[in-house]
Amino acid sequence: MRDELLERLSELEHEQWCEWSSHLSQELSSLLVILDKLDDELSDEDKQTIFNIKSKLNRWNELQIPYSELSEEEKEKDRVYARKIISILDDEI
Repeated sequence: MRDELLERLSELEHEQWCEWSSHLSQELSSLLVILDKLDDELSDEDKQTIFNIKSKLNRWNELQIPYSELSEEEKEKDRVYARKIISILDDEI
């Protein structure tokens, strides 16, 4: 039962993350379109920051898949937060 609860909460955590990252990705992508137009005026440091953001967005897009399709390594990241929820519930019960 405990393992089932852990997986259900982990899946929920992943769904929440997908919604959050999707929303943030849309916002950042819009901003990046504007910044691309200013490319000639940007410093090398600014360009590196933009590159890093684009890389992160690409990674997020790769992970916006159902929980069941995640690698065990990625599932474990969601399980960390699920365990925190279980711990809080244990403390309250």
